[in-house]
Amino acid sequence: MSLALFACQGPPARLVAGIADTVVVNNVTPVQMPMHVFDAGGRELPDSGIRFQWTSGIRVPVSSRGVLHCTAAGDATIRASLGPVVTSFLVRCRPVHDVFGGGVLNLLVGDSSRVLAFAPVDSTGRPVKLFTMGIDYDSAIVTLERWRIHARAPGETGINVYIGDSWAHWLVRVYDRAQSLEGMRPGEYRAVPVRVAGGEMQSLQLPSSPPTVFVTILPDRDTLRVPQLAMLGANCNGGFTTGQPDYWCFALRGASVVAYHPKEDHPKEEWRGIIAVARDKCLSREATAPCPAEVSAPQPVPRPRTP
Repeated sequence: MSLALFACQGPPARLVAGIADTVVVNNVTPVQMPMHVFDAGGRELPDSGIRFQWTSGIRVPVSSRGVLHCTAAGDATIRASLGPVVTSFLVRCRPVHDVFGGGVLNLLVGDSSRVLAFAPVDSTGRPVKLFTMGIDYDSAIVTLERWRIHARAPGETGINVYIGDSWAHWLVRVYDRAQSLEGMRPGEYRAVPVRVAGGEMQSLQLPSSPPTVFVTILPDRDTLRVPQLAMLGANCNGGFTTGQPDYWCFALRGASVVAYHPKEDHPKEEWRGIIAVARDKCLSREATAPCPAEVSAPQPVPRPRTP
Protein backbone atom coordinates (compact mmCIF):
# COMPACT_ATOMS: atom_id res chain seq x y z
CA MET A 1 0.00 0.00 0.00
CA SER A 2 2.73 2.48 0.94
CA LEU A 3 4.73 1.66 -2.21
CA ALA A 4 1.68 2.25 -4.40
CA LEU A 5 0.97 5.55 -2.69
CA PHE A 6 4.57 6.69 -3.07
CA ALA A 7 4.52 5.77 -6.75
CA CYS A 8 1.48 8.01 -7.28
CA GLN A 9 3.32 11.05 -5.92
CA GLY A 10 5.34 13.24 -8.21
CA PRO A 11 8.32 15.48 -7.48
CA PRO A 12 7.85 18.76 -5.57
CA ALA A 13 6.13 21.35 -7.75
CA ARG A 14 4.83 24.01 -5.36
CA LEU A 15 5.64 25.52 -1.95
CA VAL A 16 2.89 27.21 0.05
CA ALA A 17 3.33 29.27 3.23
CA GLY A 18 0.49 30.41 5.48
CA ILE A 19 -2.58 31.90 3.76
CA ALA A 20 -1.94 33.37 0.30
CA ASP A 21 1.81 33.21 0.97
CA THR A 22 1.46 35.44 4.02
CA VAL A 23 2.40 34.42 7.56
CA VAL A 24 1.42 36.48 10.62
CA VAL A 25 3.81 35.98 13.54
CA ASN A 26 2.75 37.18 16.99
CA ASN A 27 5.37 35.20 18.93
CA VAL A 28 8.12 36.91 20.87
CA THR A 29 10.19 33.71 20.89
CA PRO A 30 11.60 32.05 17.73
CA VAL A 31 9.11 29.98 15.71
CA GLN A 32 9.29 27.52 12.82
CA MET A 33 7.88 28.89 9.59
CA PRO A 34 4.89 26.84 8.33
CA MET A 35 5.48 25.49 4.84
CA HIS A 36 3.62 22.90 2.75
CA VAL A 37 5.02 21.02 -0.24
CA PHE A 38 2.78 19.78 -3.08
CA ASP A 39 3.38 17.87 -6.29
CA ALA A 40 1.84 18.82 -9.62
CA GLY A 41 -1.29 16.84 -8.78
CA GLY A 42 -1.89 18.73 -5.53
CA ARG A 43 -0.78 15.89 -3.25
CA GLU A 44 1.10 17.00 -0.15
CA LEU A 45 4.68 15.80 0.24
CA PRO A 46 7.07 15.76 3.24
CA ASP A 47 8.43 19.24 4.02
CA SER A 48 11.99 18.13 4.82
CA GLY A 49 14.89 19.72 2.97
CA ILE A 50 13.38 23.19 2.50
CA ARG A 51 15.88 26.05 2.79
CA PHE A 52 14.95 29.59 3.88
CA GLN A 53 16.61 32.98 3.38
CA TRP A 54 15.73 36.59 4.23
CA THR A 55 15.51 38.76 1.10
CA SER A 56 13.94 42.14 1.97
CA GLY A 57 11.97 44.20 4.46
CA ILE A 58 12.83 44.49 8.14
CA ARG A 59 15.83 42.47 9.19
CA VAL A 60 14.57 39.38 10.99
CA PRO A 61 16.85 36.53 12.03
CA VAL A 62 15.87 33.39 10.12
CA SER A 63 17.83 30.13 9.99
CA SER A 64 18.32 28.07 6.84
CA ARG A 65 15.76 25.62 8.21
CA GLY A 66 13.11 28.30 8.71
CA VAL A 67 13.29 29.20 12.41
CA LEU A 68 12.41 32.91 12.49
CA HIS A 69 12.59 35.41 15.34
CA CYS A 70 10.41 38.55 15.16
CA THR A 71 12.39 41.04 17.24
CA ALA A 72 10.35 44.06 16.08
CA ALA A 73 7.10 44.89 14.32
CA GLY A 74 7.23 45.12 10.53
CA ASP A 75 7.08 43.11 7.31
CA ALA A 76 9.79 40.96 5.75
CA THR A 77 10.04 38.81 2.62
CA ILE A 78 11.46 35.31 3.02
CA ARG A 79 12.65 33.03 0.20
CA ALA A 80 12.01 29.30 0.46
CA SER A 81 13.51 26.73 -1.89
CA LEU A 82 13.42 22.97 -2.34
CA GLY A 83 15.66 21.97 -5.22
CA PRO A 84 14.47 23.87 -8.30
CA VAL A 85 11.18 24.91 -6.65
CA VAL A 86 11.37 28.43 -5.24
CA THR A 87 8.78 30.73 -3.67
CA SER A 88 8.79 33.97 -1.69
CA PHE A 89 6.32 34.78 1.07
CA LEU A 90 5.54 37.72 3.29
CA VAL A 91 6.06 37.57 7.06
CA ARG A 92 4.10 40.12 9.07
CA CYS A 93 5.87 40.42 12.42
CA ARG A 94 3.51 41.68 15.10
CA PRO A 95 4.98 40.53 18.44
CA VAL A 96 2.42 40.26 21.24
CA HIS A 97 3.87 40.63 24.74
CA ASP A 98 0.60 40.28 26.65
CA VAL A 99 -3.11 39.64 26.19
CA PHE A 100 -5.30 41.82 28.40
CA GLY A 101 -8.50 40.08 29.44
CA GLY A 102 -9.64 37.11 31.44
CA GLY A 103 -11.26 36.78 34.82
CA VAL A 104 -14.36 35.13 36.24
CA LEU A 105 -17.70 35.00 34.43
CA ASN A 106 -20.96 33.86 36.03
CA LEU A 107 -23.73 32.97 33.60
CA LEU A 108 -27.28 31.67 33.85
CA VAL A 109 -28.73 29.16 31.42
CA GLY A 110 -31.23 30.96 29.20
CA ASP A 111 -29.97 34.48 29.93
CA SER A 112 -28.59 36.89 27.36
CA SER A 113 -25.06 36.32 26.12
CA ARG A 114 -21.88 38.05 27.29
CA VAL A 115 -19.08 39.43 25.11
CA LEU A 116 -15.64 37.89 25.52
CA ALA A 117 -13.38 40.97 25.62
CA PHE A 118 -9.59 40.79 25.22
CA ALA A 119 -6.79 42.96 23.81
CA PRO A 120 -3.33 41.82 22.60
CA VAL A 121 -0.64 44.47 23.18
CA ASP A 122 3.01 44.99 22.24
CA SER A 123 5.93 45.71 24.59
CA THR A 124 4.82 49.34 25.03
CA GLY A 125 1.21 48.43 25.81
CA ARG A 126 -0.15 49.54 22.43
CA PRO A 127 -2.84 47.37 20.80
CA VAL A 128 -1.77 44.79 18.22
CA LYS A 129 -4.50 44.75 15.57
CA LEU A 130 -3.15 42.02 13.29
CA PHE A 131 -3.01 38.61 14.94
CA THR A 132 -3.87 34.94 14.65
CA MET A 133 -5.18 33.03 17.62
CA GLY A 134 -6.29 29.75 19.09
CA ILE A 135 -9.09 29.12 21.58
CA ASP A 136 -10.29 26.22 23.69
CA TYR A 137 -13.27 25.63 25.97
CA ASP A 138 -15.83 22.97 26.86
CA SER A 139 -18.60 23.32 24.28
CA ALA A 140 -20.90 21.14 26.38
CA ILE A 141 -21.17 24.04 28.87
CA VAL A 142 -20.76 27.18 26.73
CA THR A 143 -20.71 28.08 23.06
CA LEU A 144 -19.09 31.04 21.29
CA GLU A 145 -20.61 33.00 18.42
CA ARG A 146 -18.74 36.08 17.21
CA TRP A 147 -17.15 36.45 20.65
CA ARG A 148 -20.47 36.19 22.43
CA ILE A 149 -20.63 33.51 25.12
CA HIS A 150 -23.85 31.54 25.37
CA ALA A 151 -24.55 29.46 28.47
CA ARG A 152 -25.50 25.99 27.31
CA ALA A 153 -25.60 23.81 30.44
CA PRO A 154 -24.75 24.19 34.15
CA GLY A 155 -21.16 23.53 35.13
CA GLU A 156 -17.71 25.05 35.13
CA THR A 157 -15.20 25.48 32.32
CA GLY A 158 -12.22 27.56 31.31
CA ILE A 159 -11.92 29.63 28.16
CA ASN A 160 -8.37 30.17 26.94
CA VAL A 161 -7.40 32.56 24.15
CA TYR A 162 -3.86 32.06 22.80
CA ILE A 163 -2.07 34.71 20.74
CA GLY A 164 1.63 34.19 20.07
CA ASP A 165 3.30 33.20 23.35
CA SER A 166 0.63 34.90 25.50
CA TRP A 167 -2.88 34.01 26.53
CA ALA A 168 -5.91 35.14 28.52
CA HIS A 169 -7.95 32.83 30.74
CA TRP A 170 -11.57 33.04 31.92
CA LEU A 171 -13.11 30.86 34.58
CA VAL A 172 -16.77 30.43 33.61
CA ARG A 173 -19.46 29.13 35.94
CA VAL A 174 -22.91 28.43 34.52
CA TYR A 175 -25.92 28.07 36.82
CA ASP A 176 -29.45 26.76 36.40
CA ARG A 177 -32.25 28.96 37.74
CA ALA A 178 -34.01 27.30 40.69
CA GLN A 179 -36.36 28.10 43.57
CA SER A 180 -34.39 26.30 46.30
CA LEU A 181 -31.23 24.33 47.04
CA GLU A 182 -33.13 21.30 48.29
CA GLY A 183 -31.77 17.94 47.10
CA MET A 184 -28.69 19.51 45.54
CA ARG A 185 -26.23 16.83 44.40
CA PRO A 186 -22.44 17.02 43.95
CA GLY A 187 -21.57 18.79 40.71
CA GLU A 188 -24.81 20.80 40.56
CA TYR A 189 -24.91 24.57 39.94
CA ARG A 190 -28.06 26.42 41.03
CA ALA A 191 -29.11 30.09 41.15
CA VAL A 192 -31.98 31.17 43.41
CA PRO A 193 -33.46 34.70 43.14
CA VAL A 194 -33.93 36.71 46.35
CA ARG A 195 -35.63 40.04 47.17
CA VAL A 196 -35.23 41.96 50.42
CA ALA A 197 -36.49 45.38 51.53
CA GLY A 198 -34.72 47.55 54.10
CA GLY A 199 -34.15 45.58 57.32
CA GLU A 200 -35.29 42.25 55.78
CA MET A 201 -33.39 39.00 55.29
CA GLN A 202 -33.94 35.78 53.39
CA SER A 203 -32.13 32.50 54.07
CA LEU A 204 -31.50 29.33 52.08
CA GLN A 205 -30.36 26.08 53.67
CA LEU A 206 -27.11 24.82 52.19
CA PRO A 207 -26.43 21.17 51.35
CA SER A 208 -24.15 19.77 54.03
CA SER A 209 -20.53 18.92 53.27
CA PRO A 210 -18.59 17.01 52.12
CA PRO A 211 -18.12 18.04 49.37
CA THR A 212 -17.53 21.78 49.77
CA VAL A 213 -19.86 24.42 48.33
CA PHE A 214 -19.12 27.67 46.49
CA VAL A 215 -21.51 30.56 47.23
CA THR A 216 -21.76 34.01 45.66
CA ILE A 217 -24.37 36.71 44.99
CA LEU A 218 -25.10 37.87 41.44
CA PRO A 219 -27.03 40.97 40.36
CA ASP A 220 -30.54 40.45 39.06
CA ARG A 221 -31.78 42.23 35.94
CA ASP A 222 -32.05 46.05 36.14
CA THR A 223 -30.77 46.37 39.69
CA LEU A 224 -28.14 48.70 41.09
CA ARG A 225 -27.59 47.04 44.47
CA VAL A 226 -27.53 43.40 45.52
CA PRO A 227 -28.22 42.00 48.99
CA GLN A 228 -25.32 41.33 51.28
CA LEU A 229 -24.46 37.75 52.28
CA ALA A 230 -23.84 36.08 55.63
CA MET A 231 -22.88 32.44 56.13
CA LEU A 232 -24.27 30.60 59.14
CA GLY A 233 -23.10 27.19 60.37
CA ALA A 234 -20.30 26.92 57.80
CA ASN A 235 -16.52 27.26 57.80
CA CYS A 236 -15.70 29.52 54.86
CA ASN A 237 -12.85 31.18 53.01
CA GLY A 238 -13.40 34.31 50.97
CA GLY A 239 -16.03 36.97 51.39
CA PHE A 240 -15.50 40.69 50.86
CA THR A 241 -11.96 40.40 52.25
CA THR A 242 -10.98 39.09 48.80
CA GLY A 243 -12.73 41.94 46.97
CA GLN A 244 -15.58 39.69 45.86
CA PRO A 245 -18.60 38.31 47.78
CA ASP A 246 -17.45 34.74 47.06
CA TYR A 247 -17.19 31.95 49.62
CA TRP A 248 -15.76 28.44 49.60
CA CYS A 249 -17.42 26.67 52.50
CA PHE A 250 -17.53 23.42 54.42
CA ALA A 251 -21.20 23.46 55.35
CA LEU A 252 -22.16 21.83 58.63
CA ARG A 253 -25.56 20.17 58.99
CA GLY A 254 -28.19 22.91 59.04
CA ALA A 255 -25.89 25.56 57.56
CA SER A 256 -27.48 28.38 55.59
CA VAL A 257 -26.70 31.42 53.49
CA VAL A 258 -28.53 34.62 54.40
CA ALA A 259 -29.22 37.52 52.02
CA TYR A 260 -29.95 40.73 53.93
CA HIS A 261 -30.55 44.44 53.41
CA PRO A 262 -29.29 46.68 56.25
CA LYS A 263 -32.20 48.95 57.17
CA GLU A 264 -29.93 52.02 57.46
CA ASP A 265 -28.70 51.60 53.86
CA HIS A 266 -31.30 52.95 51.37
CA PRO A 267 -34.19 51.55 53.44
CA LYS A 268 -36.88 52.46 50.89
CA GLU A 269 -35.27 50.41 48.12
CA GLU A 270 -35.85 46.75 47.38
CA TRP A 271 -32.59 44.93 46.73
CA ARG A 272 -32.68 42.03 44.31
CA GLY A 273 -30.05 39.44 43.63
CA ILE A 274 -29.39 35.82 42.77
CA ILE A 275 -27.70 33.49 45.24
CA ALA A 276 -25.53 31.19 43.14
CA VAL A 277 -24.36 27.94 44.71
CA ALA A 278 -22.07 25.30 43.20
CA ARG A 279 -21.60 22.00 44.99
CA ASP A 280 -18.16 20.57 44.31
CA LYS A 281 -17.85 17.21 42.59
CA CYS A 282 -15.09 15.88 44.82
CA LEU A 283 -14.47 15.49 48.53
CA SER A 284 -11.53 17.84 48.11
CA ARG A 285 -10.23 19.76 45.13
CA GLU A 286 -7.10 17.60 45.18
CA ALA A 287 -8.97 14.30 45.44
CA THR A 288 -8.74 11.84 42.60
CA ALA A 289 -11.58 9.61 43.81
CA PRO A 290 -15.17 10.50 42.92
CA CYS A 291 -17.72 11.71 45.44
CA PRO A 292 -19.84 8.94 47.01
CA ALA A 293 -22.93 10.13 45.14
CA GLU A 294 -21.06 9.83 41.84
CA VAL A 295 -19.72 6.31 42.19
CA SER A 296 -22.72 4.62 40.63
CA ALA A 297 -22.79 6.71 37.44
CA PRO A 298 -20.04 7.45 34.92
CA GLN A 299 -19.21 11.14 34.60
CA PRO A 300 -18.55 12.91 31.29
CA VAL A 301 -15.03 14.27 30.75
CA PRO A 302 -14.93 17.86 29.38
CA ARG A 303 -13.03 18.14 26.13
CA PRO A 304 -11.43 21.33 24.79
CA ARG A 305 -13.04 22.46 21.56
CA THR A 306 -12.06 24.96 18.89
CA PRO A 307 -14.86 26.75 17.09
